[in-house]
Amino acid sequence: MQIRFDLHLMGMNYFLTLLVLLTVTGCQSKPEHNMAETVAPRSMATFKAPSPEQDEQATDEEQAPEPPTPSPKAQPEPSMGVNRKIIRNAQVRIRVTDFKVSGQTIEQVVRQSGGQVTSSNETKTDTGIENALVIRVPAARFDALLALLLKESIFTDTKTITSEDVTRHYVDVEARIRSKKAVEETYLKILKQARTVGDVLKVEEQLGQLREEREVQEAELRQLKDEVALSTINLSYYQQTEVALNPEEPFYAQIWRNLTDGFQLIGDVLVGVFYFLPIGLVVTAVVWLFLRWRRKRRNAVK
Repeated sequence: MQIRFDLHLMGMNYFLTLLVLLTVTGCQSKPEHNMAETVAPRSMATFKAPSPEQDEQATDEEQAPEPPTPSPKAQPEPSMGVNRKIIRNAQVRIRVTDFKVSGQTIEQVVRQSGGQVTSSNETKTDTGIENALVIRVPAARFDALLALLLKESIFTDTKTITSEDVTRHYVDVEARIRSKKAVEETYLKILKQARTVGDVLKVEEQLGQLREEREVQEAELRQLKDEVALSTINLSYYQQTEVALNPEEPFYAQIWRNLTDGFQLIGDVLVGVFYFLPIGLVVTAVVWLFLRWRRKRRNAVK
């Protein structure tokens, strides 16, 4: 009876030991299984088969040649690759010996330099005669013409030269015009595809506004080109002389001027008389009193 109990107890211990081993083994293998299941989907997601669109795009990219990328030399910096656009102006005022002769010489050298006088304003004052000219000359001959003009001067009152770099503004206006033209071509293509009257009107409205802006920018560009190509010289030359005031005064005008000067002189004399009248009255009174006192003294002595 004791032997059967021992055998039964040993069987129970063996069964419990086997159960514990199975439990431990199952707990250790389960995380590995879960980890394998977790890693597997990620691996499958990483190596997911591409879609048909991606296949076609990849095929097109492989077949189509890549556009050539320009080298750094093909895209120079704006400051190096663009010709500088400079606007040069001058402000000059000179005194000349002979007003008429200097005027003829100035017109001659301007024509020889390829320039032109766009404005002339002659004025006469009490001290002389002066002429203000606006001269436009090609920029390449600006310095040479200015040197020739200064040769007529016996005294230079003013000489100011200014230079304005408009390269950035010039390039910006050109780029805006090109952009407007490209957008205008796009609108024209859309206009050909328009099917309704409303679409046509909308596109034409946009085209009208676009063309108006482009025309304004083109006018600005033309103005810049003109100012860069032709420099401006504002020249004033004068002569200080009394003869230049009235070079050919008529005889009757001289008589009238002399009569006027005579009446003015009489008026000035009368004004002077009234100006010194109080002093004369005071002096007369003092002299009369002195003579009266002297007469009374003589009578008293006799």
